[in-house]
Amino acid sequence: MKHIHLRDLVWDELQSPTRKFHSFCCNVSLALGGLRNTGLWGGGHPFDVQIRRVPPGAAVCPFHSHLAQSELFVVRAGHGTVRVGGETHPVKTGDVFYQPPGEAHQLINSGTADLEVLIIADNPPLDACYYPDSDKWGLRPPGKFFRMVECDYLDGEDAAPSPGNAPYQPAPGATQPVFAPLAQRKVSIDDLSWGKFDSPGMKFRGESKALSEAIGAKRNTPAGLGGHPFDLELGRLPPGFSGCPFHSHAAQWELFIFVSGDGTVRTAEGLTPVTAGDVVLHPPGEAHQFTNTGSGDLLYFLVADNPTLDVSHYPDSNKWGITSPHKFFRAADASYWEGEE
Repeated sequence: MKHIHLRDLVWDELQSPTRKFHSFCCNVSLALGGLRNTGLWGGGHPFDVQIRRVPPGAAVCPFHSHLAQSELFVVRAGHGTVRVGGETHPVKTGDVFYQPPGEAHQLINSGTADLEVLIIADNPPLDACYYPDSDKWGLRPPGKFFRMVECDYLDGEDAAPSPGNAPYQPAPGATQPVFAPLAQRKVSIDDLSWGKFDSPGMKFRGESKALSEAIGAKRNTPAGLGGHPFDLELGRLPPGFSGCPFHSHAAQWELFIFVSGDGTVRTAEGLTPVTAGDVVLHPPGEAHQFTNTGSGDLLYFLVADNPTLDVSHYPDSNKWGITSPHKFFRAADASYWEGEE
């Protein structure tokens, strides 16, 4: 289990020459062993988590859209403005909003105090950004920024390029992606009701707010099939209760950010106490469980990726679970050809 505490992390200052773009970045995923801009395909994590603190009047980054990357924002403190297309939308503490690939966006601190935001992004193998205000592009990899000059596919391949090409212009009538209004992809945590869950014997009991579902994602559904590349939930456990049985995932990654209260995380290595500011990451194959061992509620954020298929194992009860179809079972030994002939 990867385990860090937010207070121990370094805040890196990021700024443009004029400080129009200025923020302090606490990169949670790098502290947990992730690799910058690298997903599972390169030895990194399936999602990237960071906290940005933005001074009044500054923007996090230029107005831009991603070709492949999805981003989800949780406003932890302060007030800001989200610029989307030709519109602007106010955001405040507790607001959650989602930015899909292809939509230009920018977050600006329009308040009088620091704006602090939790940012979750997936890590696609290839991504490109377009910056409408400056008409330039960026590629990751190889980490290059450029402006396009239109040319033919074979231009320069069998003859010297022609000088004086006109600047690139999009083809007339090019199809533009259609996005749901930001108002349908933005919610306030305070406006959502708690969904309760408990087991028959009341060993497992708690409440949750399915934040990703509230902004349009389908539960346990990967991107491209109606879901997002990651899910975000806010959970709350009363004293003495566990949030789930001791279990491991074959494919899914889970990251917990503990917001308030005191608890214990159980893994095969033993018990680890956690409190507000602690962050733990469980990769596939690691059995885990958390319990509220304090005197007040244990509040936490859960970030999980959405693999196409996942299988869970429950060591305490020796059973298995599969996401699709949603079934639980115990395995009885059988041979490959049994029942086939």
